Amino acid sequence: MKTFVFFLILLASICQAQLVDPAWLRDPEVVAAFQSIPILEGGRHKPLDTHARFLLLRLHGKQSMKVEDPERPGAEHPDLPGVKKLSASEWLLLSWFRPDIARKLPLFVVDNSQAVGEIDVEPKGLRDRYSWDEINPARKKLQEKAEGYSNIERNDRTGVQSQVISLARNFFDYDATSDYLLGARSDWRALSWEVLPVEVQAGLPKEGAYSYWDMASGLGKFIREKGADALAPGTGDKLLTEMIDRVVRPGMTLAIVPPADKANTAWIKIGDLITNVMREPQVAESELAIGRNRDAMLLAAANGKEAFKESVKKWSGEIRAAAEARGELKHVDREVSYYKRDYFTNALVLFLLGFLIATIGLVAPQTKFARIAGRIAFVPLVVALAYSVWGIAERCIINERPPVATLYETILFITAVSSLVALLLERVMRNGAGLALTGFLGALGLFLSNRFMALDGQDTMPTLEAVLITNFWLATHVTSINIGYAGAMLASILSMVVLAYRTFARGPGAIEKRRLLTRITYGVVCFGLLFSLVGTVLGGIWANDSWGRFWGWDPKENGALMIVLMGLVILHARLGGYIRETGLHVLSVLLGMITLFSWFGVNQLGVGLHSYGFTDGIWRALLISWGIQGGFMLLGLGHWAFEKWGSGAKAAKAPVKAQG
Repeated sequence: MKTFVFFLILLASICQAQLVDPAWLRDPEVVAAFQSIPILEGGRHKPLDTHARFLLLRLHGKQSMKVEDPERPGAEHPDLPGVKKLSASEWLLLSWFRPDIARKLPLFVVDNSQAVGEIDVEPKGLRDRYSWDEINPARKKLQEKAEGYSNIERNDRTGVQSQVISLARNFFDYDATSDYLLGARSDWRALSWEVLPVEVQAGLPKEGAYSYWDMASGLGKFIREKGADALAPGTGDKLLTEMIDRVVRPGMTLAIVPPADKANTAWIKIGDLITNVMREPQVAESELAIGRNRDAMLLAAANGKEAFKESVKKWSGEIRAAAEARGELKHVDREVSYYKRDYFTNALVLFLLGFLIATIGLVAPQTKFARIAGRIAFVPLVVALAYSVWGIAERCIINERPPVATLYETILFITAVSSLVALLLERVMRNGAGLALTGFLGALGLFLSNRFMALDGQDTMPTLEAVLITNFWLATHVTSINIGYAGAMLASILSMVVLAYRTFARGPGAIEKRRLLTRITYGVVCFGLLFSLVGTVLGGIWANDSWGRFWGWDPKENGALMIVLMGLVILHARLGGYIRETGLHVLSVLLGMITLFSWFGVNQLGVGLHSYGFTDGIWRALLISWGIQGGFMLLGLGHWAFEKWGSGAKAAKAPVKAQG
């Protein structure tokens, strides 16, 4: 009887350990300890915070989660009183330590409700979010549908089929994530004692709980010495199934254990570590300690918040110390700080503020009010540009490479360059228009970078393709070609501004301003052409060095050549008198369309040596952009027709009456 009571008390303590108070998971010290844990993912060492951010972004569409009562929108969640929003790290901690709460939160974003209808889940809004609890009853059908649709060629799938595949991937990834500590929460005596060999039982406590680490160690030794056939029939399958479902599968989500052997560059996942315990007669104590102390955090929670906090710090400290000893903690803390400072969101807000103030000043140009507005607008615009440059510089330090290597980074870089050039143009225009253009370009570019990051749903600082791992060519060819992109896009936007201005503005003053903007546009086209040409030639030299040929008619190479040729067409047509003001702007807009294709479109083709930047949803954005630019080209052609055959042409041909 006493033994039975003792067992119940011990079991109760284990259950209590499972129920970590969710408020503890938002304690600043706990969150900071978890954020700074290094992991190896995608070939680079990064903080756990970065993993949490991009996992939540992929599943949820945002890097934070709004929390409210699902039954009463706007009211606080009954299980999370006083909480209105969870950061990515807080959400991950809740998923690990309190999956009973996290699985009820609306997590999975579904853009088309027909996708959930396919698996017999009751649809909500056309685009809505669903919790794990809502999807889980249909998990079998979701898996079957996703497997069937995966056999269809990517280009032949419908949007709903692609959504089902994406939902399945997200659901099962989160399923493993929320089970990360399932092994530590499980009662292994109830699961395994009856089927364990007597020799293994002898090494375990006769009463009370025991860990799967001890069980795996004894079982592994038994199998190594006597062979798997020595197990009773069915025993191996039962134990293996329980270990896979509760420890190995969820333990494969993170490579979080730095190996004791410094020659081994691959970090160890908990699933691999428990497998090593069973296979190997000896496992490094430092590796085993990290695995055991991960589970110890649950047991420490039974002794209160402070004990839990100390256990968290101990586990985090062990991983950090092991990583530092290997020289792999170098930029982890800087990356945590980089995301906390949120450079580009702050820059976006400041660009918008500067744009609004500068635009207000344009209401009454050449007045004292306009000059004051311009001076005020100049401050947030300069600070915004400084934030952008600072953020790009931080990325360079973290990645230890030049600023541009991914499509996301091209957006940041081109936005910064075009904003800087527009700000310098204000020195020529001196009427606030350059300030307004700076704010518009900066806000638009950073908004697009956020949208691209959400569409891509992946870490924006990945390990580079092998062909890109050369800092010299990244600093020369890639930087030059992207400055060329910036010049071409800025010229295109300036031309659209001129065409719109011409539609609404009249009078001699408007004509002078148009002529000034036309000269500026021509200069920017030359600027873009110069860097595009230099960048293209440098790219050929790099290709010859990497692939053994200077030119191969790769889609990306063709796109770069198209930009250069279009720039040369504009210059020669202008110098030869074939185009005047309107023609220059129409062709400049066309240059922008070609630049967008070279910038993003060729990566979507899925062919060639540069097909490493495919992102779902880009074609739709490109078609919308081309539609807008095409509309401005038609507007320009309308102005040209009016000049040639309309009343404007008649007025130009009319005789001038003598004066006096």
